[in-house]
Amino acid sequence: MKSRLAAAAMAVVFLTAGAIQAQQRLIDRPFPSVGIWPSQPPEGCPFERSKDLVDIAFSGRYANYTNADGWYPAWADDGNLYSAWSDGDIDGEHCSSGGGKNARTAQAKIIGDDPMRLRVVNLGTSPIDATPYGGRYPCGSLVFDGVWYYGTYCLHNKAPQFAWDIMGPFVGWRYSTDFGKTWIETKHTPSKPLFPEPKEFASPVKFGPVKFGSPMFVDFGRGMEHSPDGKAYIVAQGAIEPDPKPRVGNCSWVNGDQIFLARVTPGIGTINDESQYEYFAGHNAAGNAIWTDDFEQIRPLIDWNNHCGFAAMTYNASLKKYLLAITDGKESNLSPYDSYILESDQLTGPWRLVSYMPKFGQQGYFVQLLSKFFSPDGHQGWMFYCSNWADRQHTHWPVDPPGSEYCFSLHEFRLMRSGEKWESREESNPLSGPSNIARQAKVTVSSNREGFHPEGAIDGKVGGYPGEWSEEWASDGESIGAWIRLTWDQPKTIDRVWLFDRPNTYDYITAGELTFSDGTTISVGELPDTATQGREVRFPAKTVEWVQFKVTGVKTGYPHIGLSEMGVFARQ
Repeated sequence: MKSRLAAAAMAVVFLTAGAIQAQQRLIDRPFPSVGIWPSQPPEGCPFERSKDLVDIAFSGRYANYTNADGWYPAWADDGNLYSAWSDGDIDGEHCSSGGGKNARTAQAKIIGDDPMRLRVVNLGTSPIDATPYGGRYPCGSLVFDGVWYYGTYCLHNKAPQFAWDIMGPFVGWRYSTDFGKTWIETKHTPSKPLFPEPKEFASPVKFGPVKFGSPMFVDFGRGMEHSPDGKAYIVAQGAIEPDPKPRVGNCSWVNGDQIFLARVTPGIGTINDESQYEYFAGHNAAGNAIWTDDFEQIRPLIDWNNHCGFAAMTYNASLKKYLLAITDGKESNLSPYDSYILESDQLTGPWRLVSYMPKFGQQGYFVQLLSKFFSPDGHQGWMFYCSNWADRQHTHWPVDPPGSEYCFSLHEFRLMRSGEKWESREESNPLSGPSNIARQAKVTVSSNREGFHPEGAIDGKVGGYPGEWSEEWASDGESIGAWIRLTWDQPKTIDRVWLFDRPNTYDYITAGELTFSDGTTISVGELPDTATQGREVRFPAKTVEWVQFKVTGVKTGYPHIGLSEMGVFARQ
């Protein structure tokens, strides 16, 4: 991959006694290439392989935002994405959708057209009653004709090895006419939901399976511009009975046996009226889709027992294909998940397999292919998913692909054509190359927070919380005044330093100072937050035994300041 240096202007710095002239600029974070993800469908896979889209490859570029999951972005006419979020925090505001009567949901606006340079703006949280269930979580969003529709569904716990193993009913859609500033709640409740399910009772909670567990609106592009008939379509995982081979968490937040499809003309007066919905009911003898207003006549869009789960469909207008991403959450929280991508020329199938990705993430979920970020030819795009909620400190398995974290996580991918070969665009990573002599140094720091590693700041990788903690240095409650020093056994001649902030959105260095063993200093500008970019400081070659970076400015209110990576480069 070509190295992309940011267009930030060079800054020439002159300081007082001991200071030296230096040039500074922003540099893009280097990424390793991942390549084609091996497709390994299990025995009995019911889908034939696609002849048009034969594989999915990942460039290795990714961007992570916030410390929360439950994201379902909807592309609005104003160009922004609007989404729910939950079970985490943004800018100090926490949201948890568990807690029964005390459950809450949240929402955010996602601004920007470059996935590597987005800005996530928290729009607040709202109380929402889950009783008689244990949790009430957000699901699909749609922003259409100036109205934001936002769904919630219920969950409950029964199996000890599987959190939220019971999928309760989808409750209904609340809506906002001012882009999330105020909301009108649905008239429906967990006890009287929009759809007539579940039917089985175990008072006070209904434990029977559902068909529309956590519905997602089909992504038809900006403002639903590519809907074939002006209707909004929803897909959701579910299960039907009798089940020939039920499993733990058989119909849960991440598992199901089937995928179901429904449609409605979107509007404030229709979206919460079940009589306005039509349901997919299979195909007739000519292969055409059958639609019915009778909930009892529903038939699955996808039927693969014990291999379905959360589902999200996207229309790729350039390729004129529907793409369906499905995750199978297995039978235990502490296990990786499988995800797979299907394609079809029609919204109702038939569906063909693009790629079956075992252990994707390794525990990736809520996988969505966002229409906003498709390339003009439709083959390049950005996949969103959350991952590793049950292993956030990565003690059970390494993340794969890199950057798969518990957050709003975007990953660049390519849909491979038949006969196309993957051309690795991996850029040379100077941080892991021989010219970066920081990796030969001894590291000392002002303090270190438990669980983090000073050596992580010189490991050649820009990483860290919310990802792998060992890949960064975090001070123990320090802000201004925190420092890191690199010392060599022999004098080294150097001419530049790279500095990357910690990748979370809380600990943010706004200014610093480099000090060298020869007594000279350089004032350093802010380090871009979230570490998608770093700061290069270039100066006339000097021979030193050590170099120290000291923090002199931070975003107020957050301790544990530190660095994801520090590179020191020998003169070439």
